[in-house]
Amino acid sequence: MKHLLLILSLCVSINISLFAQYQQNIESLVELGNDLVKLNDYKGALDKYNEALVMLPSYTAALDGKANVLILMSDYKGASKIVEEGIKNNPDFAPYYLTRGKINVFKEKFDDAIEDFDRALDLNQSNKDKELENMVYVNRGAAYQKIFENDKALADYSKAIEMNPNNPNVYMYRGSLYYQNSDFATAIEDFDMVIEIDENNHFAYYNRGMAYLKLNETEKGCQ
Repeated sequence: MKHLLLILSLCVSINISLFAQYQQNIESLVELGNDLVKLNDYKGALDKYNEALVMLPSYTAALDGKANVLILMSDYKGASKIVEEGIKNNPDFAPYYLTRGKINVFKEKFDDAIEDFDRALDLNQSNKDKELENMVYVNRGAAYQKIFENDKALADYSKAIEMNPNNPNVYMYRGSLYYQNSDFATAIEDFDMVIEIDENNHFAYYNRGMAYLKLNETEKGCQ
């Protein structure tokens, strides 16, 4: 009897170890996919997410990663199909709503997008994923800006910057909003921050130059 219990215990231990290794392999594939996205290798990233999904078709991080890559490849229909199915199967997974919100922004369904971003924030209250929260503020700010709710857009951009002051894109968005509101001096401050973080950002130099021209500071506008 003791030998039988020992064998059963060993079998359970082996199975747990194998499952842990299997899970780790899937997570590694998703991380590789995420890294490839940062390198703008969308096809390579898609391959890694698909590999992970072959191993575990319901893996939410891989599904959401794949949907986001499809957005970057302008395949909004394919991304939408993944996210809608994902929400159906896992309605409390906050990243799905962030991703669907992005899709709705590209489809110019801004009210629907804002509703999705709000839902993502609500669901994230229990997990407190700061990166996701930051991304929601950035994207919701963009949606608000599109429908000219500038005060709300400004609040979201500023919150995103407070959470992550090293993202040049948000300074660019907020600077553009200040420019849109004819607050050119404040816009210049944000474009300066973009350049400080990313000195090769040509759009920031151009936008700053245009803001200086609006202030009749022609010499600075040519810098």
